[in-house]
Amino acid sequence: MRFEPDVPLALAWALAWGTLALVAGMVLALLVLRWMRWRDAPRRAAFEALWRPLLMRCALGEAMHSPWPTLARRRRWSWLQLWLHLQMSLQGPSRQHLATLGRTMGVAELALARLASSHQSERLVGMLALGFLQDKSHAPVLQQALAQGRNPVVVYAARALLETDEAQHAPAVVQALLACPGLDMSLASVMLKPFRSALQAAMMAAWPLAGSEGRLPWLRLARALQLQLPQALLAPCLAPGQDAELLMAALRLVQGEQGTQPVVALAQHADWRVRAQAARVLAEIGARAEVPLLVAMTADAQWWVRYRAAQALLRLPGVSQVQALQAVHAGGDRYALSMLQAVMAEGGRAA
Repeated sequence: MRFEPDVPLALAWALAWGTLALVAGMVLALLVLRWMRWRDAPRRAAFEALWRPLLMRCALGEAMHSPWPTLARRRRWSWLQLWLHLQMSLQGPSRQHLATLGRTMGVAELALARLASSHQSERLVGMLALGFLQDKSHAPVLQQALAQGRNPVVVYAARALLETDEAQHAPAVVQALLACPGLDMSLASVMLKPFRSALQAAMMAAWPLAGSEGRLPWLRLARALQLQLPQALLAPCLAPGQDAELLMAALRLVQGEQGTQPVVALAQHADWRVRAQAARVLAEIGARAEVPLLVAMTADAQWWVRYRAAQALLRLPGVSQVQALQAVHAGGDRYALSMLQAVMAEGGRAA
């Protein structure tokens, strides 16, 4: 009697051994990579110990009386990263000194080469380096990257162009940011913060062109850039009949000098998200006059509205915790009282 081989079992064993070999290969690759980093750590430390003081002396404008050390080709990328880190850490004339040094050391050639890299991180560093060189001849390359309109390339290209000439490129940067779908607002806030004044003027010029469909991304970008908007511009966006997303974006931009009236009007909005955002704003700009409203909001049907209202009530100027407790207790809603006590236990902090 002949026994036929169990084909499914053989395939299972082959798959198991293949998986084991793949895992072993990945572990070996990780060990080799870690060993290479460990081996290179002392050399990198010595490299930074040599070059960081020299770059700092250059940033301070000190004359270099001795020749620059020889920069090995394999260390040029590390040097560029160190140079760029100092550029982003310093302000004023120090950047100009480092830009002059960068042009002397061939940063442009290295940065342009990195723009063709298959690694996005290297392309982004290359764009930033071109911007910090403050050489206007590189603007076309950066404008081409800006026109791609993809995250995070558009933000890095915007920063590089603004470093080159903020007055000239601010309008184009604003248009590109507004046209970028799903723009990373957190990244834009951090990267573009030094150019807030130039972007404010460009943003105000773009407002009439935004139209009804462009108001929401405009407001979100204004929030990310922490712009101060005039009441006349913001008031139409706070009308109760506006879309809920637009109302929430506009509420995040309300400042104390604009008054609480439009915010109070939205505290009774049908969408609970708008009510919660209104309560959050009242925590920043409200006064004792808003106590009755916030007490009523602590009894809202939605948990988040009650939570934000309790936070706001405890943060109003001139209103103590005892007074807040008394006001909510007088309302007779046990859920409102429970929420206020819970917020008091966590310190009344805003999330």
